[in-house]
Amino acid sequence: MRIFLIFCFIFSGTSFLFAQDISTLEHEAAEILAKIRASQEDAQTDQLHLAFKKSMAALVKNKGFFDYTLKELRIADLRSADQTVRLLTWNIEYEDLSYAYGGFVLRREEGKEKVLIQELNDQLDPYTVKPEGVIDSKMWYGAIYYKIIDFSFQGKTNYLLFGYDAGTTMSNYKVLDVLSFSGQVVKFGAAVFKDAKQTKKRVVFEYSNMATLSLEFEPKRNRIVFDHLSPESPALDGVFSYYFPDMSYDAYVYDSDREIWVLEQDVVATNPADVGDKYFYALNKKTGQVEKNKMNKDWVNPADPANQANGQHQAALPERTNNEEFPEISKQDRPRWWQFKRRRNYNPESY
Repeated sequence: MRIFLIFCFIFSGTSFLFAQDISTLEHEAAEILAKIRASQEDAQTDQLHLAFKKSMAALVKNKGFFDYTLKELRIADLRSADQTVRLLTWNIEYEDLSYAYGGFVLRREEGKEKVLIQELNDQLDPYTVKPEGVIDSKMWYGAIYYKIIDFSFQGKTNYLLFGYDAGTTMSNYKVLDVLSFSGQVVKFGAAVFKDAKQTKKRVVFEYSNMATLSLEFEPKRNRIVFDHLSPESPALDGVFSYYFPDMSYDAYVYDSDREIWVLEQDVVATNPADVGDKYFYALNKKTGQVEKNKMNKDWVNPADPANQANGQHQAALPERTNNEEFPEISKQDRPRWWQFKRRRNYNPESY
């Protein structure tokens, strides 16, 4: 019994030290990231970024990190719905207000403890056009991913990524991309975005730095809804740094038969459904107390099944007390023409 208790103590102590190691590594990384945010020189920023990457590599390679929840680090942290992929991304800012990015992709196969870890290296200059083909983690273009959606493509689970790139002082970018795995290699891009002219492996939205682009997923309709972009004037057609949302919306709708996303133009965008229950307070006439009541969000038919006429409007004339349908008005009671004129001129709702 004593041996068993000693074993339990050692095991619990080891678990505590293990958790402490992860939190210590996270704290170290968070301190370096804070210095990056405060840096005002590009050379110092790059030097600190290299140190941050090393610190992050030590953190994500720590056994048990896949299930660990970040507490101090303020970076983008996404998990797939099937709980097999975790995606970490961040950005750094330079003096000219351009940006560079970094990240890690973690994948844990079902039934296996080993976790595949690949670092994302931003190799793209902020002013270079983003690639159109399939790329790996070594040729990554750089972005912060804010949403991940599981979907099926060619019979395998792929991951739809929603990304944001602050770009330059002229343009911002949002990206629709696909994350997949070929053996032990991470791949970005897949021929799943179908429009009237072609099938794209990646969709890139470039727009004015002064604008905001909405790019969201509607799970009820299984579609990606986004603002349609138009140039500020016809003469600026093709100059995407002068493109703005034009108050219309397009969407990529998932075709489950072909397992691709098909473009639909001029769709009606809707607000997301309310999340959680809603309540209202009302006075209970019997008890005299104010009570909390759950709000019924479902539509209720006001018609009464017991009364067939309920809910149906029927016009009715007022009851007459005599047989005169239109009683005669005496000349003395008739309004004069100047009374009509006064009313028209002094009506406050007339313009």
